Amino acid sequence: MENRPIGLLDSGLGGLTVVRKVIELMPEENLVFIADQARLPYGDRSVAEIKEFTWQMVHFLLKKNVKAIVFACNTATAAALDEIAPQLDIPVIGVIQSGSLAATKVTQNGHVGIIGTRSTIDSMAYEREIGSRLAGAQVMGLATPKLVPLIESGNEVTPINQELVDSLQPFADSDIDTLVLGCTHYPLIAEQIQKNVSSEVRLVDPADQTAIYTRNVLRQRGLLRTGDDVEREYFTTGEPTHFALVAKKWLHDQNLTANKVVLDA
Repeated sequence: MENRPIGLLDSGLGGLTVVRKVIELMPEENLVFIADQARLPYGDRSVAEIKEFTWQMVHFLLKKNVKAIVFACNTATAAALDEIAPQLDIPVIGVIQSGSLAATKVTQNGHVGIIGTRSTIDSMAYEREIGSRLAGAQVMGLATPKLVPLIESGNEVTPINQELVDSLQPFADSDIDTLVLGCTHYPLIAEQIQKNVSSEVRLVDPADQTAIYTRNVLRQRGLLRTGDDVEREYFTTGEPTHFALVAKKWLHDQNLTANKVVLDA
């Protein structure tokens, strides 16, 4: 039986949105998730720093004998996936490719908006991926760097709503019919985001397609697990108590525990 876990990584709590979709689609799979909350946010860091930190999380997961690694982080996907994936002998899956595919399936007019960290937006990764899949697509990316710290800190609804009003204003005069949540933190506030864009704009959470793609890759390689007694491990470089509180609520698992880890330099 294939008992090795799926490894997932993110800079913070946002990766839990991908974890949840993976659990929903593949409840029999063992998981290991690592969040580098101590060095969050990644979005304003240099590409070199993002690569370094991502490599450290990858090495941590490899020590856990994972059978695949999911970059549950748009910033890490944009900055580091193309460098890291060819150097590993296990599947490495990113969220940008899946999010782009989902967007091309949803849009009716080819006008797609992206919100993400400054690093993700500056990389133009979504523009390239969507453009390669949908000829003539018009993609409008907006960096929303203040949202991740607000979400991570557990701020009340009011300051997040005000930041959304300010951040999403440029979309008001656009023709987008689809908005990609280009940071895995954003599905945590999807309801608030929807209220701040036209009701006709459809939100795309890349986590859905990422989970589907992960399952397809594992099936093709004969790596899917069957059986009970599932083991899911959660690690953070930050404060494990706060992490566990959010994770319990988001994953509907009151028995969930989190462990603090120090990543190798």
